[in-house]
Amino acid sequence: MPIDKNTLGGKNADGTISTKYCENCYQDGAFVQDLSFDEMYTYNYEKFLASDMNKIEKFFVKYMYTKKFMRGLDRWKH
Repeated sequence: MPIDKNTLGGKNADGTISTKYCENCYQDGAFVQDLSFDEMYTYNYEKFLASDMNKIEKFFVKYMYTKKFMRGLDRWKH
């Protein structure tokens, strides 16, 4: 999901700020939404399309936001 540059990291179980996960996805040491990979990809993609990014920003994000990219994120590595 597009993250605002001022967004903080999520919170680990011990209350410290996570440097791996954003505050939208991760709180109290657990993921907020229990979604499959495909569900999360679709959810984020729809939020991206509805965002107020300009056409140039959307062009670049759409080019970069692929399933291959998302599989490389720590949450989805197995």
